[in-house]
Amino acid sequence: MKRQDIIAKVTLGALVAMFALGVGMAEAADGKVATVRMQVIINESVAGKAAVGQLKVRMEAEGKKMQDMQNELKKLESEFGQQKMIWRPEVVEEKEFEMYRLQRDLENYQKDSSAMLRRAQGMASQKIINDVQGIISDYAKQKNIALVLENSKGLSPAGGVVAYADDSVDITQDIIKIYDQQQSGGKK
Repeated sequence: MKRQDIIAKVTLGALVAMFALGVGMAEAADGKVATVRMQVIINESVAGKAAVGQLKVRMEAEGKKMQDMQNELKKLESEFGQQKMIWRPEVVEEKEFEMYRLQRDLENYQKDSSAMLRRAQGMASQKIINDVQGIISDYAKQKNIALVLENSKGLSPAGGVVAYADDSVDITQDIIKIYDQQQSGGKK
């Protein structure tokens, strides 16, 4: 199950539980509710930008390796096209197999590389989310906020259960500032 689906279900469950117990959001802890946009934190925090930079370096390295493999395949195909008429049948068969193997290796490498990069991106995002959860909790306690919802700026297939929230209840930038400060060792 996707993390966003889990967040949506937990949030919805919390809201249902609050109403089922007869406690409206306006009554709970002075009715303070806030929203946070995790994707913005991932994209704009110092740690998020560093993770994106590291992923970009990895992507470039993977792209170079794929380009090298493609160049090797093109070279082999060109040689094959020029020489197949003069090669012995067993050499033609050997070169065809070599081209097939190289094409298969390239396709497999592309799939594996793409999966590895998606996994690395997911792990980097999850680390930031895990780091920020404690910050959000501490911030909410300090500010006497009863409920913090993840807001993807409206309902979307990607998650988010907040159809609308006034920008005044969005604590995303505050959380980014605290997180960046923590990541830099408290120096600001």
